[in-house]
Amino acid sequence: MRNDSTNGLVTKKWVQGNSLSGKSEYLIQQFLTIDKFHNQNNSNPDSVLVFAVDADARKKLSDRLSIASGGRSFTSVTPLSFFEREVILFFPLLMEKLNWRSQFPILLRVENEQELATQLWNPLFNRHLKMAGVSNMRLTRRILDLFLLAAYSGKPIEQIPQLLETSIDLPNQDPELWDEIAIALSQWRDYCWEKGLLTYGIITELFGRYLLPDPKYQASLRSRYKFLLMDDVDEYPAIACDFSLIMLNFGVTSIFTYNPHGSARLGLGADPTYWQEKIEGICELTSLPNNVNPLADSSLASILNIALNLDPFYIPDPIDLDGFLTIETHSRGSLLRSVAEVIIAAIASEKIEPKDIAIIAPGLDNIASYALREILTKKNIPIICLSDQHPLSNSALVRSLLTLLTLIYPRLGHLVTRDQVAEMLTSLESAIDPVRAGMLSDRCFAPDVSEPKLLPSQTYGEWYRLSYQASNAYEQIRAWITPELRSLSPLQLLDRAIQKFLVPQKLGYAQLSNLQKLLETAQSYWQIGDRLGWQEQSILIGFIDLIRTGIVTANPQPPTTYVDNSVTLATIYQYRMAHTQHRWQFWLDTGSSLWSQGGSAALFAAPLFLKGWQGILDSDYESSVNKQRLDRLLQDLICRSSEKIYLCYSELNTAGQEQIGDLIALKEIATTSVIN
Repeated sequence: MRNDSTNGLVTKKWVQGNSLSGKSEYLIQQFLTIDKFHNQNNSNPDSVLVFAVDADARKKLSDRLSIASGGRSFTSVTPLSFFEREVILFFPLLMEKLNWRSQFPILLRVENEQELATQLWNPLFNRHLKMAGVSNMRLTRRILDLFLLAAYSGKPIEQIPQLLETSIDLPNQDPELWDEIAIALSQWRDYCWEKGLLTYGIITELFGRYLLPDPKYQASLRSRYKFLLMDDVDEYPAIACDFSLIMLNFGVTSIFTYNPHGSARLGLGADPTYWQEKIEGICELTSLPNNVNPLADSSLASILNIALNLDPFYIPDPIDLDGFLTIETHSRGSLLRSVAEVIIAAIASEKIEPKDIAIIAPGLDNIASYALREILTKKNIPIICLSDQHPLSNSALVRSLLTLLTLIYPRLGHLVTRDQVAEMLTSLESAIDPVRAGMLSDRCFAPDVSEPKLLPSQTYGEWYRLSYQASNAYEQIRAWITPELRSLSPLQLLDRAIQKFLVPQKLGYAQLSNLQKLLETAQSYWQIGDRLGWQEQSILIGFIDLIRTGIVTANPQPPTTYVDNSVTLATIYQYRMAHTQHRWQFWLDTGSSLWSQGGSAALFAAPLFLKGWQGILDSDYESSVNKQRLDRLLQDLICRSSEKIYLCYSELNTAGQEQIGDLIALKEIATTSVIN
C-alpha cells in the first residue's frame, strides 16, 4: 500500500466490519490524524470532505468529529446533499456545457414533483402510459423513481426501455409502455431544465453525467479537497463510487468504511457490490474484529441455519439459544397486548429501562402503532417511533389554518364546509367547546362561493346559550378576519394567524413540527408557483388541495436524542438505518412474510440499475434476493441486541390469514413461551 511520503498518511484505506464493530470510531481516529497534519502544515481544514449516508447519520457523525477534534472545521455532507450543492454551485458551467438557458434553479419537494409530473403526463396516460392495476398517481411515482435509479447508476434515461423490456415480463402489458416511459421522462427532464427546477433525479443526472466528467469541475475538486472520509459506503449509490474513483486518481487521502451485513438501502439505489469491485481492491484493507456480543456469539450461527434452512438436519443446542423467547398468540390484537404487558412487567420489576427496549416490525400499520402507544403511555412508559411520518392533514391546527384562508381570500367558498368552520373555532380559541362551535357554525356561518362569512353571534336567536366566554372568543376571531388581511400574502397571513391564535396556546413539539412543515411547504409552493407563472388564486387553491390530500407529511415526535428514556418503535429499515442498539428487542409479527421482502424499502425494478445486473427479474431471482436480504438483516439485528430477543407471533395476521413467513421455524427454538 502506497503512503504519502510528505505526511505519512495512508492514501487509500478500506475499513470493513460488521454492525457495532467500531467503523465510525476508526474513521474519527483517522480524522484526528488528518487534523494533526493540518496543524503541522497549516493546510486548509475545509479540505476534509466527510460523507454520511443520510441527514441523521451526518449529524451524529459531525457531532462526534467536532467533539473529538475540539471543534475543527470540515465539510460534512450526504451523497444527495453533495450532488445538490455542487450542481447549484456549478450551474453556470452546466448551462454552458449543455448549451441551454435557464433561471437560477430551485429545488422541487417530492410532493411538488409528483403534482407537476402528473399534470405534464396527463395526455400520455390516455395513450400507452398505463400499467395494469396501477393508478396514474402511483405510476407517476414509479416512473420518477426509475429516473432516480438510472441517475444513481449513471445510466441515461434512453437505456431504460431496453433494460425494462429485457428484464421484466408483465402479463397483459402494453408492449409500448417502456418506450412511453422514456418519452415521459424526456419530456419531464426538458420541462425541468427549461424552468430551472431541480429534483433529486435531475440533480443526480446533472452531477453524474455532465458535471463529474468535466475537466474544469475536476480541477475544482482537486484544488478544494485533499482528504475524503466516507462512512457506510455499502449504502451509497454507484455514482458516489465514480466520484470516489476520481478523487483517488487525484491522490486524495481516502478512507471508506463498509459493513458486509449492511446494505439496508439495497433496492433504494445503493450498489454495494460495485463499491467492492471498484474500491476495495485498490485500498489497504483493515478488518475490524466482530462486535463482542454474547447473544450474537452464542446464537447467530444457529439462527441463520434455521431461518435460512442451510442444513435441514441441523439440531441447535438449546443452551446457545437461551436469549431467544417467544410470545405467541392466536390473534394479532392479543399479540399487541401481550407484547405491551411483557414490557410493562419487566419495567415495573426494574429488570430493564424503557430506553433499552426496541420493538421492531417488518411494517408498522396504524393499528399496531396506536395500540402499543396507548397501552404503554397509560402506564407512564414513553414510546417513540423512528421516522414517524403523519400527513399534515391529520392535524386539526393545520386544517383550521386552511379553513381560515378560505374565509379571508375571495372565491374560495367551495373549499369550506360548516364542519370545517366548527373545527376551526375550537382549534383557534380554547374557550369555544365543540358543542358551541357546532351551534355557531350552524347558525352564524354564511356559506357563499365568492365570499363566505362569519356572522355576529347575535345572529343566533338563542345567543345566550353560547356563554359569554364562547361568544367573546368567537367575536375576537370575527374581528380579526377583515378584508384588509387580503393585502397580505398567504405566507404572511399564516404566520400572523399562528402568532395570534396558536402561539399563546403553548403548543407541544408535535404541533409545532406540523406548523413548521406547513410554513415550509407553503413557502416552497409559492416559490414554484411564481416560477411557473401561476395566478395567485390558482396557487392558493392548489396549496389547500395539496395539504388536504395527505401527501405532505411531518414527523410529530422529537428526535431520539431529545427523548431520554423511551421505548423505541421502528420498522426493520428504520431501525437498521438508525444504527442503534438495545438490550432487548421485540420482533413483532415474526411469522410475517414481510421479514424477507423489501416492501417499501425496495423500489420497482431497482435491481436492473445495479452496475453488475445481468438476467431476468423473475420469481427465482426474487427468492434469491429475499434470502440474501434476510441473512443480512438477521446478522445486523442480532448484533444490535445484547441480551434478549422476543419472537412475537400471532397465528393470524391483520387480515385473518395464517402466517407462513420464513422465520416461522424460529418459534420452535425459543426457551420460554408466553401463550394466549
